[in-house]
Amino acid sequence: MSFRVAKRAPRIGAEIRNIKLSGDLPDATIAAINGLLLDHKVIFFRDQGHLDDAEHERFTLRFGKPVLSPTLNPAKETISILEIDHPRGGFRTDTWHIDFAYLDAYPKILVLRGVVIPPVGGDTVWSNTAAANLGLPAPLQRLANDLWAVHSNDYDFAVFARATEAEKKVHDEALVFT
Repeated sequence: MSFRVAKRAPRIGAEIRNIKLSGDLPDATIAAINGLLLDHKVIFFRDQGHLDDAEHERFTLRFGKPVLSPTLNPAKETISILEIDHPRGGFRTDTWHIDFAYLDAYPKILVLRGVVIPPVGGDTVWSNTAAANLGLPAPLQRLANDLWAVHSNDYDFAVFARATEAEKKVHDEALVFT
């Protein structure tokens, strides 16, 4: 394999360079990417402008069966791609959130492809909760490990800044699970 890996931060993130993503990558390359994802939690690929929705989906399917959103419709001619803040007025994320953690079987990975990157803003922030937990003093770590919580998506989707009527309707009719 001819790609190179550059670590991006002490606890999370690496950039994989010199690779052209596709659904046709050899199994050994997919296995290497998967291993790097497990090690670094977040991986970045630059200069992937050749990916359209179909090729993006073919690449992601190499990592397993997709977890489909129970309430959001996938992009045209795909089974699992969600368009965020697209010009036709679809789903947007302008508040802190965690993707699909409320599902019983949440996704192993999520693949985010920036098609249009704004000149200002558009930031995505990642966190490594496993490293955060391991960095706690032992008494706090034991306390945190013994706590239980029920995660619902009620708050995640209820607090849209400048929520549109359509977003309110999606939340009220579909996103509140009981």
